[in-house]
Amino acid sequence: MALIDFSIKPGIDKQDTEVGAENRWIDSDNTRFRYGLPEKVGGWSSLVTDSIVGVSRKLHAFVDLNGNRYVTIGTDKFLLLYFEGQLFDITPIKATLASSTIATVNNSAVCTITTGSSHNLEPGDIVLLDSVTLPSSTGYSASDFEDKLFQVTSVTTPTVFTITQSSNATGTVSTGGSISVIPYEKIGPADQSYGYGFGISQWDGSVPGAATSTLDGSLSANSFGTGGSGTNVTLDATTNFSAAGRILVESELISYASISSPNLQSIVRNVNGTTNATHNTGTAVVDATNYSDWGEAVLASEVTLEPGLWSLDNIGQA
Repeated sequence: MALIDFSIKPGIDKQDTEVGAENRWIDSDNTRFRYGLPEKVGGWSSLVTDSIVGVSRKLHAFVDLNGNRYVTIGTDKFLLLYFEGQLFDITPIKATLASSTIATVNNSAVCTITTGSSHNLEPGDIVLLDSVTLPSSTGYSASDFEDKLFQVTSVTTPTVFTITQSSNATGTVSTGGSISVIPYEKIGPADQSYGYGFGISQWDGSVPGAATSTLDGSLSANSFGTGGSGTNVTLDATTNFSAAGRILVESELISYASISSPNLQSIVRNVNGTTNATHNTGTAVVDATNYSDWGEAVLASEVTLEPGLWSLDNIGQA
C-alpha cells in the first residue's frame, strides 16, 4: 500500500460534518495550537483572590484615554470592575432606608431588620448596611455589620426582612439600634423561568429564603401535635414563620392557624395529600406557606421571565 503524506490543518472545524472537515481537527479538549501543531493547555492562574458572586452574564473590556485597561463583569447579583488585579463593586444602589432597627435571637445567626418605610425587597436581594449602632447584649459589634453586604434571606412584612450573620448572637433583643439599609438594584434571577401558571415553581415547591427551624420534641405518626397529644407543634424558634400557614417536616405538610412562640397552634396533620409520619426531635422544619403544590397554578404576574442580563458599552470618550 502506498503511503500518502498529508498534514492536518491547525484549529478546530465545528462548521462542517466529520466527513466534510477533510484534513481538519473536529474536536478537542484543553488544547491549543502552536506552530501549527496541537498541544495541551498548561493550565490557568487566577487573576484575583476574591470570589465573584452570582452567575456572570456579561463581560465588557475597554481602555480609557490614559491607556488603562478595564473589564466590567455583570452577574445576576453585582456589577464589578476589574482593574490592576482588583475587583471593585460598582453595582447601582437604591434610596437609603435610614433609621432601621435590628433584632436578634440568642444562639441564632438570623437577624431581623425593621425599616421605617416599605423596603420592596425580596429573598435573594443584596443590601449594604451603613451607620450601624447596635443595641446592647446582642453579642455583636457594629463592625460586624458596618459597610458589609448581606443577602436578604426572608421577607416577613413590607417593612421587615431578615439577614444571616456569620456567627450566632449571644443575646435576644426584640428591637433597637439604628442602621441605614442601602438596597442594591435588583438585577434579576440567575435562570430563565416560565410564566404560565402551572409548572413554574421549583422542584418540590421550595421557596428560596423560607424561614427554617427544628422540632423541639417528636411527632408521632398520628393526627396529634408534639409528644403525641394536643394540637400544637413546638419548634426551637418561630422567628419569621408566617402568622398562619403550613410547614414542611421531611415529606409531611402540616397546617397551623396561629403562633404562640415557640408553638404552632391548631395544627392539622398530613395536609395537601401528604402522609403523616414519625418525626424525631431536632428534625428540620421549613415554612411552606408560600410553596406551590403539584397541580397548583402560580400567578404569571409573580414570575420574572428573563434572567438578570446586562447591556454594557462605552459612553462618551471612555
